[in-house]
Amino acid sequence: MTAVTTRPRGRPARTARPVEETRSAILDAALKLFSERGFEGAAMRDIAALASVEHSLLRYHYSDKATLWREALSRLITHMNAHMATGWRATEGMPVVERFKVILRHYVRYCARHPEHARIMVQEAVGDSDRVAWIAEQIVRPQHRGLARLLQGLMDQGHLPRLPIRSLIYMLSAAAQSPFTLAGEVRHAYGVDMSDAAEIERHADALIALLIRDEVAGPEPGPSSAQRAMGKTMLGL
Repeated sequence: MTAVTTRPRGRPARTARPVEETRSAILDAALKLFSERGFEGAAMRDIAALASVEHSLLRYHYSDKATLWREALSRLITHMNAHMATGWRATEGMPVVERFKVILRHYVRYCARHPEHARIMVQEAVGDSDRVAWIAEQIVRPQHRGLARLLQGLMDQGHLPRLPIRSLIYMLSAAAQSPFTLAGEVRHAYGVDMSDAAEIERHADALIALLIRDEVAGPEPGPSSAQRAMGKTMLGL
């Protein structure tokens, strides 16, 4: 008679993939689906399938969806803080306007690499829940404090108009994020790939020129034939 090997209840079968690699794959899949479907629409089984892990293994690492959501967002925040810290450190002691240009360019690059960040924020912030409160406490307030001081310095030196700090921060964030958050729309409307490195830098240049009073934008590169045709179509010509 053949013996049947059993494993402890509640513990998933072992896989060849290292634990940290498995957790990373789960968090990446969670961020993607949370950004596309929202918290309610992202099913744990779909996240497991996208991460190429068994549902039981996902449940072993993350017992419920709320825990997984917080872990995924925490990982995203860690990546953002690490990315932005390089700009803050590199610009210590620089004139405030030059520092702002570097910080803003870093932020635009982050938005381009992680469009899921803004998409998740929009998905959650249209409602009011414990997750929105968590976002405000863990992400928004800490990030806005440092930026508020920088913007205040720009206003004091006359580089920005005197406006409520809150309004400036949200306008700045929306302007930096929108072409990457809406990359599909931009591609179909203008024939532009916003993941292209040159387009990312061009958007950063445009945003700096728009915001800083003494910045003059360079000439815009001429549109391609496809872009000219798209423009005529949109204008009904």
